[in-house]
Amino acid sequence: MAKAKVLVVDDDETIRFAIRDFLELHGFLVDEAETCAEAEIRFRADVFDAVTLDYSLPDGNAMDLLPRLKALDAGVPIILLTAYASIELAVRAIQLGAEHFLVKPLDLPALLMVLERALENQRNRRKQVARDSIEQPQRAVNPFIGQSAAIQKLAEQSRQAAATESPVLIQGETGTGKSELARWIHRFSSRASEPMLELNCGGFTKDLLETELFGHEKGAFTGAITTKVGLLEAAHHGTVFLDEIGDIDLQIQPRILKALEEKRFRRLGGVQDRKVDFRLIAATHQNLDRLVQDQLFRSDLFYRISVIQISVPPLRERAEDIPDFAQRLLDRLTSECGREPMKLTQSGLMKLQKHLWPGNIRELRNVLERALMGASSSEIHALDLDFASSPQARIQEGLPKMTLKELERHYIIQILHEEGGQVDRAAKRLDIPRSTLYQKLKTFGPELSRS
Repeated sequence: MAKAKVLVVDDDETIRFAIRDFLELHGFLVDEAETCAEAEIRFRADVFDAVTLDYSLPDGNAMDLLPRLKALDAGVPIILLTAYASIELAVRAIQLGAEHFLVKPLDLPALLMVLERALENQRNRRKQVARDSIEQPQRAVNPFIGQSAAIQKLAEQSRQAAATESPVLIQGETGTGKSELARWIHRFSSRASEPMLELNCGGFTKDLLETELFGHEKGAFTGAITTKVGLLEAAHHGTVFLDEIGDIDLQIQPRILKALEEKRFRRLGGVQDRKVDFRLIAATHQNLDRLVQDQLFRSDLFYRISVIQISVPPLRERAEDIPDFAQRLLDRLTSECGREPMKLTQSGLMKLQKHLWPGNIRELRNVLERALMGASSSEIHALDLDFASSPQARIQEGLPKMTLKELERHYIIQILHEEGGQVDRAAKRLDIPRSTLYQKLKTFGPELSRS
């Protein structure tokens, strides 16, 4: 983990030097500012764990600056220093968000003690937030429900991943619960008390994705009217989860690799390197090996993000887990809508186990939700379970009656539906050139060729 970084704000160079020298001696990283304006610029430009703030500065005082810093990051402890102590001043400073109040001439060991206590309080607050999220199981589905060999293997691999700091690549079909698994790994990792920030890379243009990841400086491009802190910077000390990482533009991939290997990057339009400490978890439904072979994904980035590889099994490969999983999911749904608990009958469970679940857990939830809305008793029977509303199910039920050409057509329709009609992404899933997919769509009729 990175050393704690402190911003020292004081217009007296001698005091700044003394604080910096003392704190660096005790293992801190230190940056300095001598005015309100400079302090705000530095606070916006970097990630700090704490601030020491002199009350009186050339262009204002701490009461002006405190609210502005707290608005930028409410969680950073600020320790106020002043030669003009009064009870009224101390109360006002605490009300504005100061963590502590120290009187000059400064006792450096006392400052160290206050600073360490403030950082410990900050860590404890974050740990409590993390514990609260773990202790509320309604927020997330347990990713390891069931007793199948596939789910037991997944649980063991995930426990090993949570115990390390290495990047993790989660692979699996759409709807298998990759995001939930990523959150579980974070919650049980050494970074659980720090933030986990998520970004689905699919659907972003190159420019939008770049600014989301790295941020930008004011004036970096037309429309950049303010400075933006990117995802990597905001996740300092925590975890970054990049879903659908296979969709990232080739031109951005070297920047991600550099940030991973060197723990530093630059905002768009920036000239200053920013150091960050984050753990990467990535996920994709695509075959990254194939994308590397087709030169659509960099091999060096692939090797870096896949130090630990986890494959999430599709629901059809663990049919023995479906009864337990479906009942727990149904319990969650009834709780969310304030209904009395409901049970799946034996006939209902058997019907669920026979289905192939092309949409995996996401499709199972949809089927149960529809059954719940139409249920007139406390039990859900086979007749209450409607797969017909699912495009995937309609395709599945018609498979035995189709010719080879019809099978191809329906499979392409299914993939196109899952990718929201985006031809580029569907072509990647199908492992065919975009031009080939367009040609096939034209043969299917004018309606599909416009997708």
